[in-house]
Amino acid sequence: MFKFLSAKHSKAYIDLALKYKVWPEKVYRIAHGHRAKGNKETRIAHELLSLGIIHRRSESSFHKSDDKVVFE
Repeated sequence: MFKFLSAKHSKAYIDLALKYKVWPEKVYRIAHGHRAKGNKETRIAHELLSLGIIHRRSESSFHKSDDKVVFE
């Protein structure tokens, strides 16, 4: 609990949490690999992608069209 406080991007997690009215811990978990279960969490994941906190990699061993998300 409260791991996001010591994280490198803690300010971004808190700002996104206030914007989407969720706990910062939820934003932290999405940024560190937890699945987005709803529309709000999907928007948070896209926002994290646009901020460069998580990255999308398009190479895949299964399909060329698969996208993988790489978490820092």
